[in-house]
Amino acid sequence: MPGTEHGVTRERLLSMMTAYKSTYLLRAAIELGVFDALADGSADPDTVAAILRTSPRGTRLLLRALAAAGLLAVDGEQFGLAPGAETLLVRSSPQYGGGVVRVAASDWEWDAMKDLAGAVRAGGTLLAENAEAPGFPYWVDFATHLTFATGPGAEFVADLLVPAAAGRDRYGVLDVGCGHGLFGFAVAQRVPGATVSCLDWPDVLDVARGHAERLGLADRVHYLPGDAFEVPLGGPYDAVVLGNFLFQFSARRGTELLRRLAGALKPGGRVVVIGFTTGDRPPAEDYHAHLLSLLMLAGTTEGELHSPIVYQKMLATAGFAATAAHERPGLPLRAVTAELA
Repeated sequence: MPGTEHGVTRERLLSMMTAYKSTYLLRAAIELGVFDALADGSADPDTVAAILRTSPRGTRLLLRALAAAGLLAVDGEQFGLAPGAETLLVRSSPQYGGGVVRVAASDWEWDAMKDLAGAVRAGGTLLAENAEAPGFPYWVDFATHLTFATGPGAEFVADLLVPAAAGRDRYGVLDVGCGHGLFGFAVAQRVPGATVSCLDWPDVLDVARGHAERLGLADRVHYLPGDAFEVPLGGPYDAVVLGNFLFQFSARRGTELLRRLAGALKPGGRVVVIGFTTGDRPPAEDYHAHLLSLLMLAGTTEGELHSPIVYQKMLATAGFAATAAHERPGLPLRAVTAELA
């Protein structure tokens, strides 16, 4: 991981200066379907170009670059999938992860970070439309293309909430900024009487609805389209989940939302805040989280990643008690829980 390296060397500087080239190479190959074209076996550039309907010259140069990057194997002019590519980069694979490039290397992020120095000078985004805008397209991609932490993160949420739901005939969960909805759905899958209310922008809720139907939960999920700070919340609920959401806002603004959500909880109701955090470990141990915090600087009005301690203070200020921080080995997400006082 780049953040774990110490000292400045020419080699390290060059690696950082050229890292984006690996990103655009992978993006192009996934967009064109190169790995799918080679799923049935090796082929020469002209054959691949015919499958992809691309320029033979352009295809030849791209395949050679992919081989140089170790994403393809090559024998003369025959190109094939490198070990692991058939699992992670072929769309028909159950473990396909190529779609994550639309989240991890989104057009929005490229636009936002082009003038990071300007965002640092200004103390916030320079974009005309930022990530807080209704219908912001990035959030549809975020909900659609699940990251490698999504499934484990959802199980983490369920582990934190299911014990409190034991023995209850009904258990209502409000998933705020639900995105894919899987954090709340993981609870519903393990608690037969649980229902989930998903709150997000309408186009994002369309993605969550698809996941609910796929999991057989359609009749136990309700949808609240709109702004979390304004939409009627319904309730009262037994639990509220906020996954990868509060870091879009300042601590002050996040506390305002938590106060609002407290009014939709039953006495003793629980809240789970889960996502990337910073501030409780040396920066080198949370390299990607610190880069995400910079993206919030460049892509939102006041967003930044908060530490578990800050989340606990926010929850206490909003009227919650029994706050606690949780982490799971191997999972980059951390969780903070609390109960309504």
